[in-house]
Amino acid sequence: MNDFVNLYDLSRDTKSVKFDLFLISALVYGIDNLLNREKYSIDGWAREIEVEFPVYQLSLWHGQEEVLQDALKFLTGDYWSINFVTNTIENCFIEKRGRWNKNRRHFNTENIKTTSLFSGGLDSLIGVIDQLETLNDGDEIMLVSHFDFYSPGPNRDQQFLYKKLSVAYPNKVKNNWIQVRLALDRKNNEGQAFEVESNYRSRSFFFIGLGCFISPSAHLIIPENGTISINYPLTPSRVSSLSTRTTHPYVLSKLQELLDNLSINIELRNPYNFKTKGEMVVDCQNNSFLNSVLEHSTSCGKPGRKQYWSRKDTNHCGICMPCVYRRASLNKANVDNQVYGNDITRPLSRESYVDLPALINFLKKDITQEQMKTDILINGSIPFNNLEEYAQMILRSKNEVLQLFRDKGNATIKSELGI
Repeated sequence: MNDFVNLYDLSRDTKSVKFDLFLISALVYGIDNLLNREKYSIDGWAREIEVEFPVYQLSLWHGQEEVLQDALKFLTGDYWSINFVTNTIENCFIEKRGRWNKNRRHFNTENIKTTSLFSGGLDSLIGVIDQLETLNDGDEIMLVSHFDFYSPGPNRDQQFLYKKLSVAYPNKVKNNWIQVRLALDRKNNEGQAFEVESNYRSRSFFFIGLGCFISPSAHLIIPENGTISINYPLTPSRVSSLSTRTTHPYVLSKLQELLDNLSINIELRNPYNFKTKGEMVVDCQNNSFLNSVLEHSTSCGKPGRKQYWSRKDTNHCGICMPCVYRRASLNKANVDNQVYGNDITRPLSRESYVDLPALINFLKKDITQEQMKTDILINGSIPFNNLEEYAQMILRSKNEVLQLFRDKGNATIKSELGI
């Protein structure tokens, strides 16, 4: 992994339990990507993964195998068998000789009161803006980002948005941004290229591990609208493994349990658990600034696959569910002015796009709150005392998408939806 020098400048740490967690999260990300599901799955999706993680603070990790296995199983859909062993590498990172102190990055950690993940997406952008608006004068924020070497789009978005945030909030952002580039070798020991897994389900664990490692504050903000966090499946076939769970409440609760057991004093916090994406946009604490930069954030799940796009001068396909929720949210705020690769509101037929039939069936279905509560429980573990709030939120999100089609849909889609 490149850019660890920046992490070292902030943490000066390669031996603590927080470093152990960071290293494990990076190894999980690498394992997840290197084991192609088509080749290694036992049922077309799930893989059986047995791994020993090297740690420096072995005594603290004893007894944590099960909680980490549970989190990763739910997150990636695989069967993990985990053991911890002593890390025998004396120094995982050796600072370059002759590196002068003036060339190191310096942080005033006492002024940093909050730390937020900063992906370059719309939710992430709103989360950072809201945190900046609530900080007192003299307080600062730490932004944590990463991007994959083979997917450089997030780097572009993060760079642009960080510069804009630095101008808008110069005394609160300052130089407090850590961006890490992951570069996994895609060749074996003989130099032969091999096919990697294109699903990045474990990315959020690495993101959280990175944030916990370097956060100077006692909490880590993970901004994500509740709809995507729960990721209610459009069809029964998408239940469980096929539905992403990167910020699902169960995953965050298990990781919080792990942090508590390891005595890592950081609270994982998603302030938008019960908000739709549209509510996040409308309720943003600085809509003027948000509207001026939001087109440079990316929500699309397939931004690099443009061969089938009608418009290629954009980074949004327009037809994946993250794009649909994004567009519905901007429509709710009356700022749906972006260009999309394909316009899902104006299809030639219900078969025009792969996910459109499932979306139409979902939107047409009359789902009661009680039925939604049952469906949510089937799709994943949710705290029972929050079940009603989650059900109400998903139904509001469903209405946001319906409203998009009411406002922008052509005769074909309106006929299919009966609106």
